[in-house]
Order: sequence, then C-alpha cells, then structure tokens
Amino acid sequence: MESTAAAPSIWKRGDQEVSLARLYAMRAVGLLGIYGLLPTIGRLVEHAPTERGMLTAMVSGLWVMAFLIVRYPLKLVPLFLFELAWKLLWLIFFGLPQWRSGVGSPSLAEDLWSIGAFPIVVVLVMPWGYVWRHYVLAPSERWR
Repeated sequence: MESTAAAPSIWKRGDQEVSLARLYAMRAVGLLGIYGLLPTIGRLVEHAPTERGMLTAMVSGLWVMAFLIVRYPLKLVPLFLFELAWKLLWLIFFGLPQWRSGVGSPSLAEDLWSIGAFPIVVVLVMPWGYVWRHYVLAPSERWR
C-alpha cells in the first residue's frame, strides 16, 4: 500500500528548517544591533551641514533593518551576510594591517572592537545549513 504523504524534502530537517533556539539567537543579534547602533541615529539627525554622511546613512539603514531582523530573521539572512562580508573585508584589508604596523588612527582600537566583534557573533548564530541550502545549492532564478 502506497503512502499518500509527500516525500520528505531534502531542504528541511525535521518539522522546521532552522531550530527555534537559532531563530532566537538571530533575533537577539538584531536587538543587539538596535541597541548598539542607536548612537548613529543621533548623528543622522544632528550633523554639520557639509558632512557627507554616507557612512552614517548606511549604518542608520542597517539600524532600521535590525527591527526587521527581530521579526523575520530568516528572510534577512542576506543582511547578516552583507554585514559579515564588509566587516571581514575591513578587518583583513584595513584594520589588521594598521594594527600590525602600529600606525593606525587613535580610534583604531575602538574600531577593531566595534567592527571585529560582529563577524564572530554572526559566525556563531548564522544557520549555515540554511545558507548552504538556500544560497549555494538552490538553483538560481531564471535570467529571462
């Protein structure tokens, strides 16, 4: 007698794709981002009229997106990946070379902490199996 139940999908592990504990960890990182980036919002509102403000605007945008991470952590995995990518690139090509040479700016130690700690947190909370299944193994979207 054949079963009418659908065959289990290779994309799912058990009933849920990502554990509830992992989702809560991702949400906690979103809350940490909301708290940690809050001072940036003040710089967005009060700044010199000639300030370029690109970095402040970008970080403020990430602050707004952190609210969405709390609600939709899996849908915002690409935001985690973006944060991981730019911070690792900064560490590899700017932060660590300046630190090793001893010629960094006076704020280098603060930058190394504020930028360098986040990749460690992301590596720990990221559902890497989900990333692998949805961004590496999944077929690409059509071109035409």
